[in-house]
Amino acid sequence: MINQLANHRIIYFLILMPVYLLIIIQVSCQADKTAEKKGGTVVIGMRGDFDSFNELNASDSDALQVINNMLFMRLTRLDENFEIVPHLARSWEFSENHTILTYHLRDDVTWTDGNGTTAEDVLFTFEMAVHPKVAYPAASRFDLTERVEVIDPYTIRFYFKKAYPDALFDTQIPILPKHIFKDIPPEKISQSAFNRNPIGNGPFRMVEWMANRHVIFEFNAQFALGRPPIDRVIFSIIPDESVLATNLITATIDIAPSLSSQDYKRIQTIESLQGLRYDGRGYTFIAWNQARSLFTKGVCRALTHAIDKNEIIATLLEGFGKSAKGPLLPFVWAYDENLEDLQFDPTLSGSMLKDEGWEDTDGDGFLDRGNKKFEFTIKTNTGSQLRKDVAVMIQAQLKNIGIKANVQIVEFNLLLDQVFGDKDFDAFVSTWEADFTVNPTDLFHSKAILNGYNFVSYRNPKIDTLLEKGRAISNQRKAKACWDEFQKIIIEDCPYTFLFITDKLAGFNKKVEGVKMDARGFLTNIWEWQIHQGE
Repeated sequence: MINQLANHRIIYFLILMPVYLLIIIQVSCQADKTAEKKGGTVVIGMRGDFDSFNELNASDSDALQVINNMLFMRLTRLDENFEIVPHLARSWEFSENHTILTYHLRDDVTWTDGNGTTAEDVLFTFEMAVHPKVAYPAASRFDLTERVEVIDPYTIRFYFKKAYPDALFDTQIPILPKHIFKDIPPEKISQSAFNRNPIGNGPFRMVEWMANRHVIFEFNAQFALGRPPIDRVIFSIIPDESVLATNLITATIDIAPSLSSQDYKRIQTIESLQGLRYDGRGYTFIAWNQARSLFTKGVCRALTHAIDKNEIIATLLEGFGKSAKGPLLPFVWAYDENLEDLQFDPTLSGSMLKDEGWEDTDGDGFLDRGNKKFEFTIKTNTGSQLRKDVAVMIQAQLKNIGIKANVQIVEFNLLLDQVFGDKDFDAFVSTWEADFTVNPTDLFHSKAILNGYNFVSYRNPKIDTLLEKGRAISNQRKAKACWDEFQKIIIEDCPYTFLFITDKLAGFNKKVEGVKMDARGFLTNIWEWQIHQGE
């Protein structure tokens, strides 16, 4: 009997051994394929250089993408369904009256210099964000925060002045390392070497920045959520839009996060490339410098009526966009569906300008007043063919009603200094990326003229009141009345002419797998990208 059992075991073993070997081989092959996914370099083509990798003074939307998705962890982040999920914080809870928010942090997060990330870093980041000498442009996100308290090394508590709907959004700020900044005076943070050589705790670390040439990142082996599959990310600065598209086609770069409609259509015909079209969070505008006496409310509204937005969208965007009505975008709850969209009406424009005293008195085809020709300069940045074309098209449309608009294209970083620093401009064509929270304080509140993005020097006490009141009402239904009135007054005062909301058009080489882009941005899941290495 024993011998029979032994023989049966031998037979079963011989029968099952090929199955075991097959399983081992399959598991081994799967492991090899997984290993093959690790490594490699992704090259991303950018039309302009970044300004800073410090959340406290970065104004470039692409730099903010890098800050949020590559270099630093935030307390929470948005998932693909735009729901708030854990990130640096593993969990959180509100008090019963929603005026206290407590975050519980992960205890395994380290900075790339080996120091741990703790609640002290969160507190320090908040303190610097609200410090007047730091002049954080988005400081208004903490207007309703009364104080922040460290409970223990991995617990941080926010106390709010009152309950309001955007508390989780506003506290999403990327966390900075206290030990790096603690000996730097707040007023010196904007000049800190950290801004171009950051110490982070995100999935990548910066290793080289050659101005106007490239920025190189490598994977962060200490990243708490796991090593990203790709070894290296290179941002290659290619100011010429057509050259950037050509480099994508020739595989000199792997990803172009911003393409013109013509280039987008072009790459769709190439087997190795894939195009992505997704909802944008940006609106393109022309801003009128309210510190210039020329740009009265009446003149700004008249100029808006002289601009044919539909022609711009049809001609330059080839339909990949829609008209922008005002300062809030349709994806936020406070957007006013009934907001007036100032229509193209050159006859009305001419009548309004006549009321302002502008007429062609000498028959030269241009309006004048008091022997002064109606003339000004529109500035925009190098690196964006679309903005150049928008400025030129507006120039032609305004000429039709007797206005001489000159177009000046300025290097990106120099233009930032001219517009945001010196406020040396008449009109400015650019794009704002809107957030998922409702807080346009930094653009339109009078206090944001000195410490914010109110570069047009717009002042209206009623707007200041509505911004503060709208943010302070916890009930969205009640708050919406404030936001509706806010939008109507901005359209009436017209410090901006809101032009269009552009669909985002991107392209990438299919060898880069797992690429997702949506309203959150083009780097929203870069830690998941991987390079196909072949079968």
